[in-house]
Amino acid sequence: MYIRPSIVTIDIFYYMPMYTSIIQEFIWQTEDIVPRLPRTHKFLNFWKNNIDATIQEVRVAYTYNKDYRNVILGTTNSC
Repeated sequence: MYIRPSIVTIDIFYYMPMYTSIIQEFIWQTEDIVPRLPRTHKFLNFWKNNIDATIQEVRVAYTYNKDYRNVILGTTNSC
C-alpha cells in the first residue's frame, strides 16, 4: 500500500439542532495523504468540536490517479 498525496472529496450530510428534519449537504475537496487522511480527520474533528451542526453521514472519495484526460462534448462525426 502506497502512502501519497491525492485529491480527496468529503461529502457531509448534517442538520442543525433546531431543524432536525432538514438535512443539508456540505462538499469539501482538498489534497490529503491517502489512505491515512490526516487533514480530513482534522477537519471532521474541528467540525465536531466547534460547529453546532450534527453530522448525519460522511462520504469520502479519493483517487490515486492524477492524470486528466480531455473530454470533447457535442461533436459529430461527419463521414
